[in-house]
Amino acid sequence: MPIIKEGSGIEARANLLANKALTAQLRVLQAFLPLEGWLVGRWGAASCSPVAANGLFEALPPRDLSPLFDGDWARDPLNDGFYYRRVNECEQEMLSLEPETGRNRMYLVKADLHAPDTTGGGCAIGVAFEWPFSLFRRANEVRSCLTSLALTLALHAELNVAERLMMELQRDAFLDPLTGTLNRAGWINRLAHIDAMSGDDGNDAAIVMLDLDFLKTVNDTQGHSAGDDLIRLTAQTISAVLRSNDSVGRLGGDEFGVVAQDATPAGAAALVGRLKYALDAVDIKISMGMALKSEAGSLKKTMQLADERMYEEKRTKPMPRRMPLVSQAAGLISGFSAG
Repeated sequence: MPIIKEGSGIEARANLLANKALTAQLRVLQAFLPLEGWLVGRWGAASCSPVAANGLFEALPPRDLSPLFDGDWARDPLNDGFYYRRVNECEQEMLSLEPETGRNRMYLVKADLHAPDTTGGGCAIGVAFEWPFSLFRRANEVRSCLTSLALTLALHAELNVAERLMMELQRDAFLDPLTGTLNRAGWINRLAHIDAMSGDDGNDAAIVMLDLDFLKTVNDTQGHSAGDDLIRLTAQTISAVLRSNDSVGRLGGDEFGVVAQDATPAGAAALVGRLKYALDAVDIKISMGMALKSEAGSLKKTMQLADERMYEEKRTKPMPRRMPLVSQAAGLISGFSAG
């Protein structure tokens, strides 16, 4: 029985293949050492978690199987690397076993799973109604099966590490290093995800396009470091007033975009109001335009319409007499939130 949970991407494929491989390997192990059930676990930080099972263990949830790896195990004097202990009363009840009699003693047999030149590992345990003397006769074959199980666990762990590394690289590829917001690639990916999720459910979405006014003037008069500070402050101020499912991206040098899922016209107007209030409070000069998906038909067209409205606003703005110092505004955004 597979116990490894479903995942996504490489992890999902790795889990599927590991489930199939471990299940097949347990059948081979059962052929060499027939017991009432076998359970394979992988070591974590402090405990062993079940990943595959058959026989008596098959119908039990992982939370009930995990304690079986604990207990006082005695070393098997005849077979190096194997351990055993008696099944206790709670385990008998959990496994739906008849109470022990003098002639019916139930054992758990354990072997560590660790392949050469690999990290991590786990263990396999089996349950028997009597001491499995056949283990002594088939020890080499059983050890080969256990090595195969250990290699599968190691390969599965390494594939999961590769998945995590790939996700980190993908995350970095979608983030703007200066602000920590989405970059253009991440923004496009986010819009595609919202489009795919929304389908024909009728829920609307809003896009707000924002463009810093006079960033070049700040760079020329206060230096590019001040310009970078202004860009970071803008990203922080925008992020502070967004809902948890809203997203912000830096789409160019001085251009930002906000996409709000499940937005009503009133909710979109409120978002624009929060943005204007927060940005005005820290004296950030910015132009913005908002559009609803219901107006444009697709998020790509919604972004274009919001962009047009943003530039209409920008064309009407005069050059200010004095540019604010970015350092004076940087400490003012902590009081803003989406509510």
